[in-house]
Amino acid sequence: MKRVKNMRELELMKENLEYRQKLNEKQLLGSSVAIIDNFTDGLKDWAFEFGTHLFLDVIRRRKNPAPETEEEE
Repeated sequence: MKRVKNMRELELMKENLEYRQKLNEKQLLGSSVAIIDNFTDGLKDWAFEFGTHLFLDVIRRRKNPAPETEEEE
């Protein structure tokens, strides 16, 4: 850290730090939003694929029912 010579310089340093803090918070928020969007998009895709797979399995089972075996007692 450099040495502060007067109160005005100290005030300017304080404003600079506050500005950098706000900038870093905005960048963090943007990164967090991007991560959440990516995760939810992946989750939506997975849910759609899973639902489609289940639906197609149900349709296939109706078309080709499995042969039933009778138990003899």
